[in-house]
Amino acid sequence: MELYHNILAVEAGWLFEKNILTKPTYDKLSRRGSIDVLRRGCQNTPALVAWDSIPDRFKRAVKVELGDKNPYDAVKSSLIESCVEHSAAVSDFFDTYALSDGRNLPKEKRKEYYANAIILDAVGKLLENKRMKRASMGKKLKINWREIAEGVEELDRSKYPHNLPASDRRLEAKYRRYRKEGYASLIHSNFLNTNSAKIRGEVKESFIGELIADPRNLDNAQIEKLYNLMAAEMGWKTVTASTVAVWRDRLDLVTYAGRRGSTALSNVKSMQVKRRKPSFPLYYWTMDGWDVELLYQATSGGTTTYHNRPTVVVVLDACLKYPVGYAVGTHETPELIQQALRNAAQHTAELFGKMYRTQQLQSDRYSLKKLTPYYAGMADKVTPARAKNAKSKIVEPYFGSINKWYCQLLPNWSGFGITSDREKQPNVEFLNRYKSAFPDFAGVCRQVEMIMERERTSDGKQERLLQLWAQMPEEHKIELSYENYLLLFGETTGNRNRLEGNGLNITVRGMKRHYDCFDLTFREHASTDWEIRYDPADLSKVLAVNGDESRRYMLEEKYVQPMALRERGEGDSEQLQRVREYNRALEQKIIDYRAGNATILQNAALELPEFRDTLEKLLITDSAGQHKDNRNRERMLRQAEELKAKAEAEAKEEEKTDFRAERMNYIRGKVDLSQFVD
Repeated sequence: MELYHNILAVEAGWLFEKNILTKPTYDKLSRRGSIDVLRRGCQNTPALVAWDSIPDRFKRAVKVELGDKNPYDAVKSSLIESCVEHSAAVSDFFDTYALSDGRNLPKEKRKEYYANAIILDAVGKLLENKRMKRASMGKKLKINWREIAEGVEELDRSKYPHNLPASDRRLEAKYRRYRKEGYASLIHSNFLNTNSAKIRGEVKESFIGELIADPRNLDNAQIEKLYNLMAAEMGWKTVTASTVAVWRDRLDLVTYAGRRGSTALSNVKSMQVKRRKPSFPLYYWTMDGWDVELLYQATSGGTTTYHNRPTVVVVLDACLKYPVGYAVGTHETPELIQQALRNAAQHTAELFGKMYRTQQLQSDRYSLKKLTPYYAGMADKVTPARAKNAKSKIVEPYFGSINKWYCQLLPNWSGFGITSDREKQPNVEFLNRYKSAFPDFAGVCRQVEMIMERERTSDGKQERLLQLWAQMPEEHKIELSYENYLLLFGETTGNRNRLEGNGLNITVRGMKRHYDCFDLTFREHASTDWEIRYDPADLSKVLAVNGDESRRYMLEEKYVQPMALRERGEGDSEQLQRVREYNRALEQKIIDYRAGNATILQNAALELPEFRDTLEKLLITDSAGQHKDNRNRERMLRQAEELKAKAEAEAKEEEKTDFRAERMNYIRGKVDLSQFVD
């Protein structure tokens, strides 16, 4: 329905569509003049029928279709709706509007305010259209706010979910404020939580913030009491525990460190870095110590305790979370960490045939200065985790998994962490009854070793690790030489030894052993005190290191030859030949050294006068056993030098005499002496 020349009209097509009138009935009523056709229908222009001219029987059907609404009210809302235009700018304003506490408007409020804005814009457009029409007629606009309010109220709320006032005076005030202040005038001034109004101002907000951030972790009721004591003195509004709860939630980020500490802030509130696991093994190792949740009994001073737990240091390959190295002890020490790294190096040899280093090693900062040389020896790059940054290490969640799937299944399991649910902890009565059967330290070490070995082979981890190793680029594999392995992780005898004729004779774990080196330069350092480093699992080779580690030699355990030829076996001849070849090379080195010295001295004798008569005085043979030839050659060389010097001196004197004669002849020829004669 619409107004046509200020006459309420109904579209004829709508009457046909709703089966209120049929086309023949419409034509018949039109011919008789029973209905007043205000506008004939043509292309894109529907025919309009005056509402008042429609017979009452058809009017009742129209009202039913309109939901029993007054047609005049319906046309009012349709007039406003016809002026409604959706706006992306309006939508963007309310979508991005930020409240004073940093929040955005809730979804339903954004819809409501958007509907209010476009309807008020439609009212403004409708009034402008009327003003222009009245001006064309030379008349002033008279606004009927009652009709506008009724039209706004009749709008479909499912389509336009506004909350504009139904009162004409309030709607007019709302419209005029909107025209003056814009979109922001539609947002309710008390939209934020009303509890926050009780604490307003820098002083009050700072005071409540410090109470919440107090390291004693005061609860809401305690803060309420303390705040209200200050409020009574300062004349502030008092607060309730619920008000404190609102502020606790609002200030949670900035007060968290005070309540929980900087470490908790870093692990809980700070931004986390999302990382993906390495594509290949030995790209990235991480390591840490873990107090294993397995109890063992220990006796000291006649008293047996059952609450003891071992510590294991695990070196974890992040590619498949594979425990490449581990060591078990009573507590974490630098020595235990070294043992875990040594086990990792040994296990790479078991897996790949040779020992290898990792590309990158991450550790915590425990004894970092002391352990850095060992970390650097096992990794191309060492990246310690930032202090108090547990979240950066994947090894700690790994320990939780081991505790659940392995340790919890053993009868001496001590439970989860102290912060865990008490209902999930083991039965203390059972532990007290079973404690006498707890293993000792050696027994619990065997349990941990069993767990680590099972973890290495579970779910086909080891097979997948070997497959990835075969696919890994060769240039990314960094070999760890046996010499560097012993330098880093080798045990020492506690003593220093000097080289003797039969090599180095050392005592290893109570047994006398003999070692030697086939490097010719080793015997040049007979006065050096050597420290011996060895692997208890393989004593066939050891490393000799001097005091500042500037000289290092790999030594082999001396091969024991049988005295009797009859007892010679396989390999004896080859080992004997090695010694003979070494001795021949040593003798040749000495001969070459002496021959070189002789040559140097002979050359020096030709240039230094101090050596000129040496061959005359001393009978010194050369490397060929000759003396006279050298002496005579020396004498002849001296005579030749003397004759040469004498000839050169005479030639120079003759040149001087010839020059003087030629000079006098030249002067006589050039000067005419007759002019001086009278």
